[in-house]
Amino acid sequence: MLALMLLSATLSVILRPTISLADERPPIDLAVMVPTTFSEWHEEVNLTAQVVNPQQKIVIDKIYSQTLSRTYVNKQGDRVMLSIAYGKNQSDSLSLHKPEVCYPAQGFQLLHKEIITLKLMGISVNATRIETNLGNRFEPVTYWTIVGDQVVTSSINKKISELRYSIQGRVPDGMLFRISSIDRNSTSAYALQERFAKEIASVIDLKNRARFIGNKNSN
Repeated sequence: MLALMLLSATLSVILRPTISLADERPPIDLAVMVPTTFSEWHEEVNLTAQVVNPQQKIVIDKIYSQTLSRTYVNKQGDRVMLSIAYGKNQSDSLSLHKPEVCYPAQGFQLLHKEIITLKLMGISVNATRIETNLGNRFEPVTYWTIVGDQVVTSSINKKISELRYSIQGRVPDGMLFRISSIDRNSTSAYALQERFAKEIASVIDLKNRARFIGNKNSN
């Protein structure tokens, strides 16, 4: 990791990427790209999910270009909270703010963490699952992060992805896609979240899909 960091620092001086990947692609509009109604789900407008505590809003506004928070419900009354955060510049100073960092910052306990693989539209997406708890609120979470079109699950993966873009002279954008639900039974919660992930991935427009779930060479 130290060698990789030193290499990154050296290349950042030599290469100095000046082209923003986001400027080469269609602009992001999360509210338009993500439908409010699909499959068995529709947005419950009276409930919203938050990416972070409002006290951290200044920090989040600096990190992200756009955020989207919605609560979806199906006919069975199952509720899923969706939070998406997009950053135009994923440099080290503006890196994605992971749930295992922001949840404890809000007072949650981090009970468990694991890396799993989701099959979304034929693409293997390495995602992270964490179990969190705050008082009587048990909130299992599934999330993944993308740098450019590459799904990353660790700081090393993120650095390698950034280096690939730096070699091309580009500064990558990034996205954090988070799904959570309130449930003491994490097994049933994760099954619901996986079903939701598959269904929402299927309705994202094909031309935008890689920005939400990566491409076939992501992992």
